[in-house]
Amino acid sequence: MENARSTYALLDQYEHRLKAVAGLLNVTENTLRNYLAESGIKVKRANADNPKSPAIRLFDLPKIFEFADYRRRKNSRGTEGKRPVVVAVEIIKGGTAKTTTTGELAVQLQLFGLKVLAIDLDIQANLTHILGYEADLSVEEAEKFGVSHAAIVTGTFATLCKPLLDRRRAVSVDAETLLKRPFGPFGPALIPSDTFFGDLEIAIATTQGPRELTFQKFFRESQEGRIPGLNVGDYDVVIMDCPPHVSFVATNAIAAADIIIAPVRMEAFSVKGLSKLITEIETLREAYPNNVRQPELVILPAYYSINLTRNARMQDKLSQYPGCVAPTLISQSEEFPKSLESYLPLTLTKPRCEAVKQYQAFADFMYKKIRERAKSQKTEGTLL
Repeated sequence: MENARSTYALLDQYEHRLKAVAGLLNVTENTLRNYLAESGIKVKRANADNPKSPAIRLFDLPKIFEFADYRRRKNSRGTEGKRPVVVAVEIIKGGTAKTTTTGELAVQLQLFGLKVLAIDLDIQANLTHILGYEADLSVEEAEKFGVSHAAIVTGTFATLCKPLLDRRRAVSVDAETLLKRPFGPFGPALIPSDTFFGDLEIAIATTQGPRELTFQKFFRESQEGRIPGLNVGDYDVVIMDCPPHVSFVATNAIAAADIIIAPVRMEAFSVKGLSKLITEIETLREAYPNNVRQPELVILPAYYSINLTRNARMQDKLSQYPGCVAPTLISQSEEFPKSLESYLPLTLTKPRCEAVKQYQAFADFMYKKIRERAKSQKTEGTLL
């Protein structure tokens, strides 16, 4: 279909000026102008479409990620490790900004210069949604909404992982055919989810052997070239959006993680979910002392409000976890629900708003932590 979109999101509605793009890339405007001069990357002017408009530069979303890639290559900003750093975003509680954090962080880390693979592990497919896709869009509906086949979710992590649970089968699906790149070749990649993802939970539950180590096996097989179309070693970081309840899928993500990010809504029930998560980590370590690495826990205070009494009470509870609480927080904002309507992270729709700046500060913190972790893994020379 002519002029059909490759994502459900209306990407062409979002173009940003030089100042906003410099902020996203965390560089000065002069530095970005130098990149423009050196890279040869062409950016359109506003008057190209409307002669009456000023001749300002307008950066579309794929172009912004192209400049991030140029800076990566220019300044060697990748991790250069032997394997990716695996991050699980998990807490045993819904409504804590878990998916929002995964989506914003995936985009921001790619803008910081890391190659990111995001994996949606939740049957609700909210991460798939926030990164530009309607998970259950059919071929028949695609034409109605003006999107191409590329916008349709044709497979999930379950599609790739389930064959590993049956020793008689090999992974025959080419992962590249189901992988999504919503912002072009220089943006983060996505393994989406849909309503059939729950099949993986059943498959893991009924398999024999160490069920909690299925994801570890998948990543290892991928890096060794046995998952057609996907080598996780091509990425600096794999970030997984986990389901908000105890399940084999969530447990597998925890067991495979180097870093676990736990967004904690500043309320009592969310803190209880954190306790359950820590218990799950300890149980795994006891069950598989030689196979489950010591993940680093990062607690991210979210939905921070002006209710000072409640905040003080929750901060007192988080003080039980010294060294684990991130040095930044995410405030409660009406902008996040609005961004969901656009099927895009807030970082890309309103890059200069306060909530994005808070996530940028967290991404900077995580970028440094990921590079440190990658450096230690390179020294150890270990595979997943």
